[in-house]
Order: sequence, then structure tokens, then C-alpha cells
Amino acid sequence: MTEPYQLTLGQMAQAIRAGSLTSEALLNSCLARIAQVDPAVLAWASLNAKAALARARQLDQEPPRSLLHGIPIGVKDIIDTDDFITSYNSPIYQTHRPTTNANIVTRALDAGAIVLGKTTTQEFATRGNVSPTRNPHSALHSPGGSSSGSAAAVAASMVPLALSSQTAGSIVRPASYCGVVGFKASYGLIDISGVKRMSPTLDTLGWHTRSVQDAAITLSLLSNWQGLQEFERGLTTELIVGICEDPFWPLAETATREALSLARERLERAGVRIIQISLPSGFEKLGDALDVIGDVEGLASLKHEWLYHRENLSAGVHEKLQRAQTIKPQVYEEAKRLARTCSEQSASLFAGATCILTPSSPGYAPLLELKDPGDSCFSKLWTILEMPSVNIPIPLPGPLPIGLEIICPKGQDTLALQTAQCIENVMNKKL
Repeated sequence: MTEPYQLTLGQMAQAIRAGSLTSEALLNSCLARIAQVDPAVLAWASLNAKAALARARQLDQEPPRSLLHGIPIGVKDIIDTDDFITSYNSPIYQTHRPTTNANIVTRALDAGAIVLGKTTTQEFATRGNVSPTRNPHSALHSPGGSSSGSAAAVAASMVPLALSSQTAGSIVRPASYCGVVGFKASYGLIDISGVKRMSPTLDTLGWHTRSVQDAAITLSLLSNWQGLQEFERGLTTELIVGICEDPFWPLAETATREALSLARERLERAGVRIIQISLPSGFEKLGDALDVIGDVEGLASLKHEWLYHRENLSAGVHEKLQRAQTIKPQVYEEAKRLARTCSEQSASLFAGATCILTPSSPGYAPLLELKDPGDSCFSKLWTILEMPSVNIPIPLPGPLPIGLEIICPKGQDTLALQTAQCIENVMNKKL
């Protein structure tokens, strides 16, 4: 018998609308699951079961507001919530309780979602203190970061949806390590007000779910995106997948190489045309450009903390902010200029392809004892180009999950979700 917590978000919504599942019963199922697995996973910075149950009972008295009605969700602990402490995983903010919700939280609540709690993050969602969270597939391994708790909570079936953020690879990489769908929207598509900023040029919201369909449902409710019906109709043209291996392909470990090879084999067997994508000159410098922009803007974003609470910042944040002070203004401007130039040229990447398929991470999740959330090298390029990306798990036989990301041009989030669902279906097909 399938327990309610095992359902996808879409299945939960359907059952609630049909009257075969109540919000309270769903929440109790998720709470029982959390009690069972979270002592080993540690995905939550805070939980409020009592308040969540009261809201579930209230929602059960109402007609469904949306497909999120009565659905328990997690919220990354850099996103403001007026009924939970938002600590950013920093000792400076251990008692910080915002007076208002972030825009994305307000939209979720208006849609009828139940915010069950805050999911763990690295310090300020950057290279600071890692969260205590463990990979649900192996307690010895990292879930990735910085959206550690969001990916782990969804992977362990504690909630079907957790809100996340990405400045370099903080959605895509944990999704790969934990074996879930990770969706990062086009830059600017989702209102980011009420979120602790690290880099205004790069910060983007998204989420972790258990299916691409769930990611699309969420986008339709938490942004002004109007593409759900088009997404549900599916692709109306031939799917042509461009495989991009450079510029960081030498960093790809055996598991990533095998995952890309398996995906290519399955797609070709399904009749999908595959082409090779090569990046124009200059694109190989975008990873370094992202680091420069992220460091300089991170120093500005954490100016107050640096000036008045320096002793409470971790060594990793110290290193980042000290490095930022050595970057000359012209180097920062050159990085921004390179990003603009490459963005203007990026349409050429898709001249013969519907989407790009590329690694989400160098390999399997690193060991937890290394206190390393993993390398975001494969995501930096697409983040700085402001493109939508979707991680999907690849069914590679192995000790841990691994994923690949689907990339489409900026603003083509519907196409990104459509192609991701097509590829997801091929990967999930029993061969």
C-alpha cells in the first residue's frame, strides 16, 4: 500500500481534490516519515508540527485553492518567513525572525501550501559552514550545498517540494547528489524579494521536487509563468539534444562520464537525435567570471556582518570576503562585460538543438567528513548566462545517485521543462 508521503506533488493534489485524501492525513503521513528518517538525515533547521496541523485542518474546511492546496513544503533557511526563525545558518542570526514573508513564501501560502519548516543551508548560502545534513542515500556522504536540506528532505520523501536558491550550483548539484529533480528558473522569472542576497547579478530561486511535472506545477503557482498548459501538451517539434562536454569535461569523474553515456544511449534508442555542442571562444572563462562577480557582490551583501560581526563569520566566509577585497574594480567590470558578451552569443548554442544536456556535478557526492559541498563547475556557466536548468536523475547502477542537467535559452523555461520531462520519461522507461 502506498503511503501518502510517497506520492508526488501532482498525485497528492489530485487525491485532495478528489476527496480521497485530506490535508491533515497527508501532513500526518509526512510528519511520521520525518520522525522515522530525519534523525539520520538532519534536513531541517526548524519545524513546527503544531502550527502545520492547525493550518491543515483549516485548509480541509476550504475548497482547494490550487494544486498546492494542503501540500506540506520546506523552505530554505535563507528565505524569510514571519513564523519561523531565518538564521542563514549563521550564529549572528540564531534568533532572527523576519516580520514579513518573502514574496515566494507569500505566494505559496496564498496557494494553500503548508510551510512545515525551514530546511538547512550552508552559511549565507555560500562557502561558509556546511549544514549538518547527510545524504539520504548514504549517511557517510554529503547532500551537496548550499540547498542541502531542501534536496535531502525531498529525496527522503519528507515533503514533495522544498524551495531553494542558486548562485552558482546550489540547486542543481544537491539534486544530482540526492537523486531528485532540481529546477532553477531563468534569472528574474521568480521574485526574489525577502531572500538573503549574496549576488544580485546571480541569485536565482528554484526548488527540489520528485518529478519534472511537480516542478512545472510549482512554477505556475509561485511566479507569473503562464506555461503550464503548454507544458502539459508536450513538445510539438522533434527533440534534438545537444551534448556539451566542455570546458570542464576533464573534471568529470567516471560516474558522470558513464551517466552521460547511458543517457545518450537511451535517448538514441528512443529515436532522439543527438548532436555535439562546442562552446565559442571566451565561454571557458565564464566560471572564473562568476567567481569574481560572486565574491565582489558577496562582500557588498555581507558588509554589515563583516564590519560588526566579523568574529562570528566562519573561516570560509572570511576567506571569500578577504579575497573579494583584492579584486580590482576593473576586473569585476571585465567579468560583467564577458557575461554580457557571452549572453548575447548564447543563442548560437541552440541553433541546431532543442536543449543542451550536460553534467550537473563532477561525480558522486563527496564524503561528509570532507565538509565539502562539491564543485559547482558544471553549473556556473549556465547560471551566469541566466538560463533555466533542470537536473534529472540518471538510472546509473552505482552506490549513489547522479544526475544530468537540461539547459535551454534564457526565458525558455517552458521548453526546459518540456524537454526535461521527455528525457525523464526516457530515463524512467524500463528497458
